[in-house]
Amino acid sequence: MSREFRVTIASPPDREKLVAEIFFGDEQVAEIHQESDELQIEIYMHSSGKPWMLPYVDFMKAMSKARQRLVGGDL
Repeated sequence: MSREFRVTIASPPDREKLVAEIFFGDEQVAEIHQESDELQIEIYMHSSGKPWMLPYVDFMKAMSKARQRLVGGDL
């Protein structure tokens, strides 16, 4: 199993706009959506029930990549 971050853009049926999904390995960590005037992040629980332990710098890069792919523009 890959333990790297992956960002995908999706159009889930329960959202009006596109979302950016952030995965770590095979498990989704978070979703960034723009259903309101500002971006919001939804953090998911780890499947084990324990807190996520993620590499900070890599997670922040994935967050930036997700924002860029979702709405574009400069950070």
